[in-house]
Amino acid sequence: MLPTLEGEPFYRQDGTLYILEDVLPQGTLAEDSAQTFLQGAETLGEMHAAAKGLTSEAAHWEKNRLPQLYAKRRSELAKVRRRNDKRGSYDAIDLLLLQYYEPYMERAAEAEELLCRGGYAEAVARTAQEGGFCHNAYKGEALRQETDGRIFVGNFDKCSAELPLADLAAYIRRYFKKTEGTAAGISAMLERYGRHCPLSERDMILLQGMLLYPEKFLRLVNEYYNRRRTCVSPAMRERLAAAAKEELNGVRLKSIIAGGC
Repeated sequence: MLPTLEGEPFYRQDGTLYILEDVLPQGTLAEDSAQTFLQGAETLGEMHAAAKGLTSEAAHWEKNRLPQLYAKRRSELAKVRRRNDKRGSYDAIDLLLLQYYEPYMERAAEAEELLCRGGYAEAVARTAQEGGFCHNAYKGEALRQETDGRIFVGNFDKCSAELPLADLAAYIRRYFKKTEGTAAGISAMLERYGRHCPLSERDMILLQGMLLYPEKFLRLVNEYYNRRRTCVSPAMRERLAAAAKEELNGVRLKSIIAGGC
């Protein structure tokens, strides 16, 4: 990012904040091998390390944002289950929800406990004081690679005042989704990231909570029941079924991270 003449990392126009950055290389970083994810993990660590000291009056830090979100989603899921049971009739998505209700309620509750044990609120307060941000869209299409191997990061329009660890958790999930993820691969990614942003024991506990939580499935459930129509969309059913299967990796990911503590 390029600073403005006032030294800010953005400029304001008509109440909107804009980021200035050089034109990125054309080639995106492929997500087809463990090696490229190692490069991505190290670049992520470099970006987070470079962001320390970066503060902004526009940043809104919420010390309990994730724990509150997890608790809210769990409460919403319980309400949906009660409403469906009271109605007594079930469509395809209702039945899918019934299949995953108990394990995902347990996982969401355990994820909340892990965030608490890992000191989430304290970590947010520390990051707010030290400076930093969460990219929120860190993946191959945001990473551009020059012919000389240098990697540049773009797509900062979704970044927010949140723990940088959330980027790492999302990138590990993506590694598992895009490759035949292994414990050794995750260990190597953590080592590469940690070269620039050392991970404490409590950081590892926070990572466990973020990886265990069935974020995508619960988000789609919330989206469906808040916009429910009389006809169940096959596309939504497919998205939920795919998310449910993908979220099964959460327990394994949490176990792998716990083994590295």
